[in-house]
Amino acid sequence: MKPYLTGLGIALALAFAPFFLGGYETNVLMMMLFFIILAVGLDLVAGYCGQFSFATGAFYGLGAYTAAILNRDMGSPIWLNLPAGALVAGLFGLLLGIPALRLKGHFLAIVTIAFQTIVYLTISQWTSFTGGQVGLSLANPAPLNLGFVTIEMGSLRSYYWLTLAVSVICLLVAWRLAHSRIGSEWIAIRDDETLAAAVGIDTTRGKLSAFVASAALAGVAGVLTAHALRGVTPDDYTIWISATVVAMMVLGGRGTFIGPILGAVFLVLVPELLGKFAEYKMLIYGVLLVLAITLMPEGVIGRLRKRAAR
Repeated sequence: MKPYLTGLGIALALAFAPFFLGGYETNVLMMMLFFIILAVGLDLVAGYCGQFSFATGAFYGLGAYTAAILNRDMGSPIWLNLPAGALVAGLFGLLLGIPALRLKGHFLAIVTIAFQTIVYLTISQWTSFTGGQVGLSLANPAPLNLGFVTIEMGSLRSYYWLTLAVSVICLLVAWRLAHSRIGSEWIAIRDDETLAAAVGIDTTRGKLSAFVASAALAGVAGVLTAHALRGVTPDDYTIWISATVVAMMVLGGRGTFIGPILGAVFLVLVPELLGKFAEYKMLIYGVLLVLAITLMPEGVIGRLRKRAAR
């Protein structure tokens, strides 16, 4: 079966899922969609371009706080907050991408961790602007008027369908980027940056575009999350979010596109299946990440592709 038919079938199944699930299960599916966007976005910069980043949680928070602040000060609806959150997060991704022009490996990872820490401290301490540790609240999304019908976005089902639609758009954009000329340049930079520059690839543009694309997708996920939760607090966008998304990408398989999606699905659903052990999810994530790096450094999808090639 062709990949796009499989994707269409999964999207349709997810669209009809709320008719057969309760509110709790629908919320879990919606959270899974948030993390799918984050994991696929991280895969663009880390999996395809080879620029390891621990700043996904920061971009996630920047998108969320952009939505919250605009909603508080201007009463802006989610339709305006989505592009605004992507733009703000993308601009910060561009700023973070500048050190990537000179740094590699663990040095770059340290810089991204520092950036994550700076963003967290800023939103948690700048009380007059961000609300500090108390955070900010958001109004219910405005109804969507399609002319022939008005959809009330305050309901769980309606917001879930909106999240699903935006997630599909984000995945299509990410797929197109990964399989375009710029995606080929990212792979060349990842495999051998010196050789890529020697054959005429603009490595500066490649790295910066990867950081911007990854950050913008995380910003979109942040806006969706902020409106879904009707509020934001600093503790929702910590280094642990970044670590979780990294675990999803590594477990599923870097640079495979489908791998981070499967990793996100698995690591979101596992705590829900663990019951009373869900409070140890970070420990479980850590163990799974160590096992994945040790036994399957290429991830689940990468291992399956190797076996198929044999």
